[in-house]
Amino acid sequence: MKKEISRKFCVAPMMGYTTPYARKLYRILSKHTFLFSEMIATKSLIYSKNRSNIIDNDSNNPVALQVGGSEINDLKKASIIALEHNYDEINLNVGCPSKAVQKGSFGACLMNDKTLVRNCIEALQHDKIEATLKCRLGLGKELNYEFFEEFIDEISKSGIKVIYVHARNAILTGISPQANRTVPPLNYNYVNRIKKKYPQINFILNGGIDSLDKASFLINQFDGVMIGRLIKNNPFILNKIDKEIFGASFEKTDGEEIINNYFNYIRPILGKDSIFRLLSPIIGIFFGVPESKFIKKKINEILHNKELDLMQKILIDFIKEKKYLFN
Repeated sequence: MKKEISRKFCVAPMMGYTTPYARKLYRILSKHTFLFSEMIATKSLIYSKNRSNIIDNDSNNPVALQVGGSEINDLKKASIIALEHNYDEINLNVGCPSKAVQKGSFGACLMNDKTLVRNCIEALQHDKIEATLKCRLGLGKELNYEFFEEFIDEISKSGIKVIYVHARNAILTGISPQANRTVPPLNYNYVNRIKKKYPQINFILNGGIDSLDKASFLINQFDGVMIGRLIKNNPFILNKIDKEIFGASFEKTDGEEIINNYFNYIRPILGKDSIFRLLSPIIGIFFGVPESKFIKKKINEILHNKELDLMQKILIDFIKEKKYLFN
């Protein structure tokens, strides 16, 4: 039986960022936030020798495994793997516009074949794990509500219950994946319109949510919100989510305690993966401050020398000085 899970506030899947280590940090900060893995190609999920370093869950629930692929048999296997690793959900990426993803015949380009996408969702479905979709509004420079509606019409035939929508088009040529996160215009109204047509489906809004105030406002209009870059740049704001979004009783955790908890987690697994991957979820907070060039150089030296205790001290001192990280 599938679990009843709130997706009111979700951290978006981000390539290179939402690693098992990032998800551990996010879970230390928030008990209720719904988390995502990076997008993982089904071939890598099935055949990679380093699979455990990519999809390790370590009881970070509630959490989704996001996959990219369009081969039905591979997707069926991926769903079983997600279930074996205690994921609550398996999510199909139909929103990534990168050339590498297009070459593999998955991501946003699949929106051109809505019947195939429906078949992919049906392949992922299992009575013990939720199969969901993350998509865009459409493809190309021009918004077209009819295209989006027809796409969802077809996908809805699978019986899908949760769809995450990055409320922009994907432009497959001429701009970078990074530019695809900002250049195509947002249109939240399209998501509102489709939500009214399909009230039985939960539509989670993604795109352009750059503050917790904006997230709180949009949660009242949609079934949930999904945030990426805001969390990547400052994961510590998750410390406020359980109280402000989920209404949980609030036991304030200070920065030093959070950092100590995280370092207690990574210290025994140092050597299992690179020190950069272990620390990348937390060191990004340095890079948006004055003199960040000097800080980056210092951090690179510390990482190169694997001076974990020194890194821990620098982080604690930084957090104490920059209390705004929790605002």
